[in-house]
Amino acid sequence: MTNDLPVIPVTIIGGYLGAGKTTLLNSLLLGDHGLRLAILVNDFGSINIDVALIARHDGETISLTNGCVCCSMADNLAITLLELMGREAPPDHIVIEASGVADPGRIACYGTAHPRLRLDSLIVVADAETILARVADKYVGELVMRQLLAADLIVLSKMDLIEEPARGDVREFLRETVPHARLLEATHGCLPPELLLGVAATALQAKAAIDSQRNHSAWSEDRHPLFSRASFESERPFDHERLNAALESLPESVLRAKGVLYVATEPARSVVFQLVGRRWTLENGLCWGDRTRTSRIVVLGLAGRLDIAKLRESFNRALTEVHAT
Repeated sequence: MTNDLPVIPVTIIGGYLGAGKTTLLNSLLLGDHGLRLAILVNDFGSINIDVALIARHDGETISLTNGCVCCSMADNLAITLLELMGREAPPDHIVIEASGVADPGRIACYGTAHPRLRLDSLIVVADAETILARVADKYVGELVMRQLLAADLIVLSKMDLIEEPARGDVREFLRETVPHARLLEATHGCLPPELLLGVAATALQAKAAIDSQRNHSAWSEDRHPLFSRASFESERPFDHERLNAALESLPESVLRAKGVLYVATEPARSVVFQLVGRRWTLENGLCWGDRTRTSRIVVLGLAGRLDIAKLRESFNRALTEVHAT
């Protein structure tokens, strides 16, 4: 952080022309996520914004009544990011739409280029109807493959336009070619915002997570038609090495995870945990102060494929035998 200002998470959305990136962005603009989003796009004309949502249209910025803004990044992405960070009320989360012919991995560098920015995730939208042909194309195949290889999460769009066994062929190809990425399937860009955006580790969010913790150990699951949410709490501290091993071994069914942790090697302050796909981080959080030192982890994954018993066993094995002092 810089001058104790909150870190702003950055999500990159990439994918080839026509894959469905704009549909995903429109879904985020209308989503019930409670975040002030700044969505940076190449062309306002491609974003279908309801006129009733527009509070102000000022040159290269459209301000919306829900606190979100759309900004053009046609001139200079770095300047646009600096302007957003300098606002009196900066956004809670920045979403950058990469051009359909851009390498989103290079754009993701902007998510780590400033102390107040944090790369949350790199999402690539793939058109299930055409992705196999795109990858094999001698003109654009290399570019499309680079886009896929950069992804933490791959959102498969237009799955409703193909039948089995074509759907299985697409899934198998992506799992074999991009094993580090997690696959999501979306209809009309509709996905839970916590899967796309997470709840990133800003100072205010970390504090809220600590303040809301309860003083007991439990494992619970909240089911959704397509996705499941599971949570784990414990007042026993994590052993650092065992925790690393547990995180490395999380199954493919885990799409995202986040938490504020009590780790034995950092008894005075919390450790903030973030995972998207197979990429995860552990970073120093706030001091515990007079709060009860309690770990709380939330896991988001595919409904019916999260093995709650194994997840509970894995996290329990990562705890120390006794309370730290």
